[in-house]
Amino acid sequence: KRTDLVQFELSCLAVHGYVFDASRMKTTMRSGHHVQFYCLVIRLIHISGLYALALNKNAQNTRRDVFRSTAAAILTSSASGILLKNEAANAQTLPSPVSNGAYLTPEYYNTPVTAASKGRFYFPTLTPPFQNRATYRTNRGRNAWALEQLLTFSNVTATITTNVIRLESGGLWVHSPQWPTGEFCALLEELGSVEHVVLPCNAFEHAAPMKAFCKRYPRASVWVSPGQYGPFGSCGRSLADPCTLGYRVDGILGNSLDGDAHTARPPWADEFEYTTLYVSLPENAGPVSEVAFLHKPTKTLVATDAVVYIPDSPSPLFSTYFDADTIREPEFWPRTVLQSVFLPLRKDDGGKYPGYEAIRGRVLRAPILRGFNDARAPELTKSWIDTVGQWNFDRVITSHFASPIGVSSPQTVKSAFAFLNADNAIRGDDNLPPIACQDWELLDGLNDFIAANKIGAPATFNYRQDCK
Repeated sequence: KRTDLVQFELSCLAVHGYVFDASRMKTTMRSGHHVQFYCLVIRLIHISGLYALALNKNAQNTRRDVFRSTAAAILTSSASGILLKNEAANAQTLPSPVSNGAYLTPEYYNTPVTAASKGRFYFPTLTPPFQNRATYRTNRGRNAWALEQLLTFSNVTATITTNVIRLESGGLWVHSPQWPTGEFCALLEELGSVEHVVLPCNAFEHAAPMKAFCKRYPRASVWVSPGQYGPFGSCGRSLADPCTLGYRVDGILGNSLDGDAHTARPPWADEFEYTTLYVSLPENAGPVSEVAFLHKPTKTLVATDAVVYIPDSPSPLFSTYFDADTIREPEFWPRTVLQSVFLPLRKDDGGKYPGYEAIRGRVLRAPILRGFNDARAPELTKSWIDTVGQWNFDRVITSHFASPIGVSSPQTVKSAFAFLNADNAIRGDDNLPPIACQDWELLDGLNDFIAANKIGAPATFNYRQDCK
């Protein structure tokens, strides 16, 4: 049945900011008490901006699994004991295979630095891990660093990264700060003084740590993407609008060439260009926003969720949460990736996951964002990425999966959005396998459910038009 296809577990809803109103689900579901339960869990966990509920034949088992996973994460002991001291590049010189003009640069293979003795506990966080919330710092070259933590819940685990750039002043520009454990702050402060903090989108997993981080660094200036809302407070498109985020906000980001239509000019604007995707649809509970940045001195595009690059193996950070035998299992990484981007765990006759093979080793617009954001605002997304494509950059650093991503030209990033063009005029490598049509069925089912029950803006664009 179609509804059996729509098994959207709470733990998989990593939609990064696309939101509709969960409370309206109460009138559309058969079992009202299950709906109220899941709405409560969603509000408590804020796992993502897409509020949705599970159509599950055994709600009791789902409920038990949710709490079992959470409890297990809380009780996880500090297990890693990994000593990674050297921040210089490893001897590895084999970059990932070049696909659609993209590859992982040698800096990706730099050895991460840790400071476990400074403390890895932080509570409450948005999701586990709680007790052993490790931070790995990696030198990304060109005066940039990544501070990486895990974002995990039930069967979904992904990395979430704070990108840090040292400005010409010597101060630090901190993009999407994560939870300020003792280890995180020690690794950050070794790099310099925190001068500026940027919240680049309104996805909950990025917004949630901001208040705690700003409390730790109260002297830093704070700049946020427009349309913040939800359980962590709200802020509009201008400081003239009410702002209830619980920390001082110095400016709301529009576009660097707008003539500062929505905010004062940031003090770091001489080094950066920036452009904002802002989508506000009346059927949804709130807007979607993401700001892309160009660090001009280093020709680096700083992206949050705009694009990702799926590597062939997980980050070393996974060893702080999973045992070595689990990570070595051949299916561990493909399944982890597919569950994170909302593609089904479908195997072919050879035992491989076609969905994983279609998205690894290339610059990619995550399927979950294609299916939810881009399907509802294709022209706004296309205009935004067209602006990004006019910038002069040769690498990309991102908030999820692997980077720095070397690109042959900005056209490489635009090629990840080729599906937005009816004539497919922007193309990458034609030899890359497309995502199969049947691998879009989960997202199709979710969109059908949203439309049928009128619980959010309907999809208006065929986001899967390049499938085969």
